[in-house]
Amino acid sequence: MLPMLLAVALTVQDGGAFVVRLGTDTLSLEQYTRTATLLRGELVIRAPRSFHRIYTADLNPDGSIRRFELITHTIGGGPGPAETKASVEFVGDTAIVTAPRGDSIVTTRVAVPRGTVPYALHTYGLMEQIGRQARATGRDSVAITALFTGTATSGAVVRKRGADTLTLTFTQGQLAGLGPFTFRLDREGRLVWLTGKGSTVQVDVERVASVPMATASAAFANRPLGQLSVRDTARATLAGSEVWVDYSRPQKRGREIFGAVVPWSTVWRTGANAATQFNTPVDLVIGGATVPAGKYTLWTLPTPTGWKLIINKETGQWGTLYHPEQDLVRVDAKVETLAAPIEQFVIAFEPAAAPATITFTWDRTKVSVPMSKQ
Repeated sequence: MLPMLLAVALTVQDGGAFVVRLGTDTLSLEQYTRTATLLRGELVIRAPRSFHRIYTADLNPDGSIRRFELITHTIGGGPGPAETKASVEFVGDTAIVTAPRGDSIVTTRVAVPRGTVPYALHTYGLMEQIGRQARATGRDSVAITALFTGTATSGAVVRKRGADTLTLTFTQGQLAGLGPFTFRLDREGRLVWLTGKGSTVQVDVERVASVPMATASAAFANRPLGQLSVRDTARATLAGSEVWVDYSRPQKRGREIFGAVVPWSTVWRTGANAATQFNTPVDLVIGGATVPAGKYTLWTLPTPTGWKLIINKETGQWGTLYHPEQDLVRVDAKVETLAAPIEQFVIAFEPAAAPATITFTWDRTKVSVPMSKQ
């Protein structure tokens, strides 16, 4: 009788579905099923192009992942193959990764700690798996290693926040600075909701009974969101020399921006993705402070009572990697409230010649700092 009960327990299915939103836009739909030995799901996502993905994780008796496979179908056209397949098998302290490289399939062995989990952004069945494994340790803070993009590992920490709420923050490696994601698991270990608000991935994930997966691919195929925060360059000519700012332009998407998407009293990358780059071939005076010719990154510190523009000497980094000891100067900025909201963040020089003002405009807020050649 006992073997029969055990067999039934191992084949009982659980599962669910998720709707993933970025502001008012639906970013992806996902559904999955789970048994004691298998996690399987599929999702359709619209950024930057439209893709259909199927993932399968074979589970060990302790619930950790033994093997993971991800199949990606390009459903919206564009360059690249119509289908790609990658897999990883965890054997002791080795991950055996099989993935396409050019026209070939390459197998690579990667040294990893035992218990390493595969990670794919916007795959929330996997996020549930990470939460379940962390909860099973019984500890309030758990360090994990995630395998990302085949052979790159990243360190992360899962922390308990209350009875059933957890956070996941990547702290090392290629994904350093990603998060924190805050999410809730119910008593059965199901992900109920997740939010990335205030983090580097500003999504909201809602658990629902079902999603129309059978029709989602057709519905999303010709409706990609594109790059979520396009890169742009603002330019100005000061005393015959061109200065420029290279930055990313996130969109409002129906959200309250300052004090919500961009938290108060926290240094902001002043854009999205990679840090905002600023280049001047001549010495400048910005907000009353001298800025020698060179390349910098720009950051801002928004508060309910005023803003500061930060000019930092470190360059080329991701926008989560701010080091205050590299600050050249912080200057006060003028803040205006606009009558109508601006959908997409924009940096501009007004006018695009000396003497100029550099402006940062988004939602109903416009921030400006004067600048001129020294």
